[in-house]
Amino acid sequence: MDQRAEFALKERIRQLRKALSEETKLAPPEQRQIAISVYSKELLAAEQDYQSLLDDRRQKSTAKQTGHAIPTYADVRKKLLAGEALIEYVVDTDEIMFFVLTRDSLFAETSPLRRVDLQNKIELVRNLIRRQDSDRWKKPALSLARSLVDPILASGQLKGVRHLYLVPHGNLNYLPFALLPVSRTNKSRLMIEEFTLAYLPTAAALLRDRKVFKGNASMLAVAPQTSQLQHAAAEASAVSALFLPDSRVLLGKTATESTFKSIAGNYRLLHLATHGYFNKLNPLLSGLELESDAANDGRLELHEILGMQLNADLVTLSACQTGLGSGHFAEVPAGDDFVGLTRAFLYAGSISVLATLWEVDDASTLGLMENFYSDLQRAGANRDKASALARAQRKMLSSNDYQHPYFWAPFVLVGALSWENYTRS
Repeated sequence: MDQRAEFALKERIRQLRKALSEETKLAPPEQRQIAISVYSKELLAAEQDYQSLLDDRRQKSTAKQTGHAIPTYADVRKKLLAGEALIEYVVDTDEIMFFVLTRDSLFAETSPLRRVDLQNKIELVRNLIRRQDSDRWKKPALSLARSLVDPILASGQLKGVRHLYLVPHGNLNYLPFALLPVSRTNKSRLMIEEFTLAYLPTAAALLRDRKVFKGNASMLAVAPQTSQLQHAAAEASAVSALFLPDSRVLLGKTATESTFKSIAGNYRLLHLATHGYFNKLNPLLSGLELESDAANDGRLELHEILGMQLNADLVTLSACQTGLGSGHFAEVPAGDDFVGLTRAFLYAGSISVLATLWEVDDASTLGLMENFYSDLQRAGANRDKASALARAQRKMLSSNDYQHPYFWAPFVLVGALSWENYTRS
């Protein structure tokens, strides 16, 4: 498909979305149900055609990249320091396999937990977490910890380890490991109290080459009006102020998709206080809500992110629904089949992404983000993002208002702990 045909297809999708939106905004007596049905069917067909185009391009791009050597565990372990370990999980039908890699050792073990039981337990924890006045989440969380963490602790492989890389698989991508109860001593504590946690899409992600950032710009914070988040503008302004004069904030109608695309590559930290959305039928059309303008519709879609050239140390997706809610396992592909926003930003050039596993409370997020970025700002160029996040989460855990894991547990860092990982060999 040539560029002219592609443009026509994108314009048709934009027009159909606009027509459908205008129709559904009408009061029920004025809505034309037949029109809504027709628009919906035509939009789905157009999106599927566009998804096919994008899939075809990705396949051709992947074909060009074949022939690269597959990294070994010996290559990965060179990137681990003393006090660091990597745990990779593989979910099978009747058991879970995990591999623990440190600077000096490789350990493998299995846990007899069926995939369907794992799925049910994770969904139960996520559902119970929503009840902010209840601690019923603790029992299923403890059960998960006994299968996923306790065997590793019992092996002694994590002795002296404080920093953990987690490589989840399948439904484990949706589990907030930070809230799992563990016992490294006689006292039971949560994982976030014992470890600094960072997620990786694959173990080989540690082998990415460091990109040298050029320029003084540190922070670009974005809070579009369309997200209708009450505290988003205050949040974006607060975190941007920490990095003055090398920062810029786009609020309300100024937070357009075109502006973001044109300047995002100039910043080391990108903070987006906006909603995300997931298109379960056409995953590459999932994305983030920004403001529309003459050139773009305000939907920064996943395939567009993949085409960006970023130089970011960190992209923060604040208040973003990247993990979905109850029943999501039956609706979306999980694990390696799930094309998520986090991986799109990593592919586009960001070293790491801070995202959320469920839609978060934007009032509590404001406080967490201020603590997180204040920590990073004090750390300077050698910032350890996972440790900064852990300290911000622990602070909420010890507070009176936001100690429930609903407020702090959804935040996960995907990518390297710090720039340091890209200078070691």
